[in-house]
Amino acid sequence: MRGVSLEDLGCAAILAFFAMQGAIPFIAPNQALESTHTPASALTFYGGIISQLIVDGAIAFFLLRHAQRILRWLGAMQWALALVVLVMASTIWSQFPLFTIRHSLPFGLAGLFGLYLAVRFPVRRQLSIFWMAMVALAIGTVVLAVCFPKLGLDASPGHHHDWQGVFTQKNACGRMMVLATAVVLARWRISLLNIGSFLAFLFVMFMSGSRGAWVIEAVILALCALLAVAKRLNDRSRVVLAVATICQVAILASAIWHYLPLLLPMIGRDATFSGRTEIWKQVWRFIVERPVLGWGYAAFWRGIEGESFKVVAAVRFIVFHAHNGFLEIWLELGFLGLALFALSYARAWRKLWPVLRSGDIDRGIWMVFVLVLIALYDLDENTLLIYNGLFWVVYVATLANIELLAVEDRFVRGCGKALFAARETRPSKQAHA
Repeated sequence: MRGVSLEDLGCAAILAFFAMQGAIPFIAPNQALESTHTPASALTFYGGIISQLIVDGAIAFFLLRHAQRILRWLGAMQWALALVVLVMASTIWSQFPLFTIRHSLPFGLAGLFGLYLAVRFPVRRQLSIFWMAMVALAIGTVVLAVCFPKLGLDASPGHHHDWQGVFTQKNACGRMMVLATAVVLARWRISLLNIGSFLAFLFVMFMSGSRGAWVIEAVILALCALLAVAKRLNDRSRVVLAVATICQVAILASAIWHYLPLLLPMIGRDATFSGRTEIWKQVWRFIVERPVLGWGYAAFWRGIEGESFKVVAAVRFIVFHAHNGFLEIWLELGFLGLALFALSYARAWRKLWPVLRSGDIDRGIWMVFVLVLIALYDLDENTLLIYNGLFWVVYVATLANIELLAVEDRFVRGCGKALFAARETRPSKQAHA
């Protein structure tokens, strides 16, 4: 492909690895065994370790090549950096300290890779790299689902015709395809490649059978239309539109909550959200036990080991996470961790708002999509605190992109003021005469 460097391809491969959570078909599908409860083979176990080491080594190589630039911007990350420090520090009070430190180091490395993407590439080039990764994943999913159905179709009861493809399960497939459509919309230019890939992503998302993905895709499309309207308004009208949208979302959320028992069957869910409410009740019990610092990063969900066994016994099936990203942060890192995430998220919107208000929507649309997807998907899944998951990388890159936008705008305003001051102080020809 014209204009694509080896560095671009390497970054795309790393992003694809994170999108699959390391579950490389035929090599390291260990995490895909969550739904089948099949014991890991030697190939799965050692293949997973080796593939993770290769990816972490590649990330370290990229980081070392641009170490000065990354270190210069590290301080701008503030709350995200503090969250990573807390993740590593939680080894001290973790119930499984060796497990925490073993996962917290790759978690920190993945965050640095997100920062590297932002400081190394402009946003449009980042989107091109993401697009390449998502196209490869969509093609791989089609091939596995059609040619290797034992691997490509979801193995959980009642979902044997749903596609999981190269991902750990059908919901992960749907989630990544929603992110893929957001990539296309953010880099939109009318072309056969964009239209074809967008339709392909929608097709794979539909075949995943993930009802949640269908709903969130509708939200992304509505948001895209809203931003297109906002781009054509003046500053004051954009403020009015933002306030009206927030009010309408609040009213809609209240209505959905009120009529939830009637709406859930329409998306294939029952009143317990497929057992999630019972998990949330059990998780809350353990949050209350350690509310400030939590149980340690990646240290609670150990199957029948440790305190997670009590949750397993209560819900009567193996649980791998809290099925709510915000509860998961509170459970593992306490209220302190949740506060650090909330501060990073609020700062991102505060810094992004002037860009959106100015009408320069194209510069901020990708960041808007990511922030909205983080909020929506973490309502009933854990997408953020995964040491080899894509959303953590994308979130850190988004925070860094927003900081870079703010610096660019300050520089432009400063140059404008300097030019204005120079023009005002320059003597006119008449005065000189």
